[in-house]
Amino acid sequence: MARKDLSRFDVSDYERASLEYVLKNEKVKKDTTRYLTIEEALGGEAVYQLHSSRDITRVLFISRDESLLNPTQQSLDGYINLTDLFDEVHILILRQGIPAKNPVLRIAKNLWMYTATDKNWYMTAFAGRALVEEQLVFADGFRPDIIVARDPFECAALAVYLGRKYGRPVQLHLLEDYTKEEFLTKNRHNKWRRYLPRFTVPRVRSVRTSTRALYKLVLKKFTNEDVSVLPRFNNYESLIAVEPTLDLRAKYKPFVFIMVYVGKLIHGCKLYQAIDAARFGLKNPHIGLIVIGDGPAKKEFEERAKLLGIAEQVVFESEVKDEVAYLKSANVLIITDTTPESEEVALRGAAAGIPMVMARTPSREDIFVDGESALLCDPESVDEYSLKLNILMNDLPLRRQMVDAAQEMITSKFHEDPVVYRTAYRESIEEVLFLGESGAEPTETDVE
Repeated sequence: MARKDLSRFDVSDYERASLEYVLKNEKVKKDTTRYLTIEEALGGEAVYQLHSSRDITRVLFISRDESLLNPTQQSLDGYINLTDLFDEVHILILRQGIPAKNPVLRIAKNLWMYTATDKNWYMTAFAGRALVEEQLVFADGFRPDIIVARDPFECAALAVYLGRKYGRPVQLHLLEDYTKEEFLTKNRHNKWRRYLPRFTVPRVRSVRTSTRALYKLVLKKFTNEDVSVLPRFNNYESLIAVEPTLDLRAKYKPFVFIMVYVGKLIHGCKLYQAIDAARFGLKNPHIGLIVIGDGPAKKEFEERAKLLGIAEQVVFESEVKDEVAYLKSANVLIITDTTPESEEVALRGAAAGIPMVMARTPSREDIFVDGESALLCDPESVDEYSLKLNILMNDLPLRRQMVDAAQEMITSKFHEDPVVYRTAYRESIEEVLFLGESGAEPTETDVE
């Protein structure tokens, strides 16, 4: 890096100009993941060329989600890379613990990552403020055009402060229901975090939620100007038209009615509940349960089936390459788990056209209608699972109705085209630009 006479140059202005050079110079290097400090990136060769006809949009995301530190993908929704959404992306992670060895990294051609750490969770916003003011404030002002807080707690407090100080619009993403008891069990500090939204949410004009239930929660508790649900991506609709390639009744004679469970067989998974709920029906030799999955707890589940006297009726399939073929051929899908992976199983099941009995979760309540597109149960109630399984076994018209309703939900609630979905997601965030100035007012919870 060339030396500069600091008595003749404004360092802040020089850094801003260098960053513009990095993003706009026409010379493009091969796109490879490189770990560089912001100082190295600003003074290095250009690696990014703009091809968009839109005005440049630069976004700062503030999050506590450390999975974004994964060098292979930085995604808000699990599908879209942030580098594909905006011309310039800055991600600030607020993290409790030991300071990162490299708190500022350039990990993609148009993406920078910042890790602000403090030993106390409530001080991470102060650490984030210091890092932002050191790295993203130049002679002509604050670089990002939009600030997005990914939670209504310390991230929102910092975002409101930055939006007010630098005159930038702020958008809040509400991704979980902090009013429910299970929120308190996820982190010991959440008993304090749950009070912050009453101060932060009213001071943000634009709010996006991950579910319709959270959307209704915001409308009920607050009066924000711009509230909507984030777009959802549907990569399952194509499964609706897939023709069945497997006849389970022919493969597993004498089974006539077949239930299926899909999941990793690990300690803590809820296959126990599925087996216990189905055990009465499995006393009939013409009814079977196929378990698709493998894991260290498989032997325990096999022993459970033996103990209940239904070992012949419970089939474990450990090497299934096409689980959709099983979903297309079985009669009922049981989902007793509440993990993110099981949420995906539910959507695949809906598209594949199999009636489902599943544990109730906020996401499923938002997508499915109990009694219409699926049967939802208390996650801990084996009796309710058993009751609703019995209902489906004896009600063919209900099973057909649920298949039609679930597939209609898949086609109507989600974006199928990745390009359309990416555009919708980006525009949902950029809408905050059309609200005018940030409007964020000082609060006693702001970072001072």
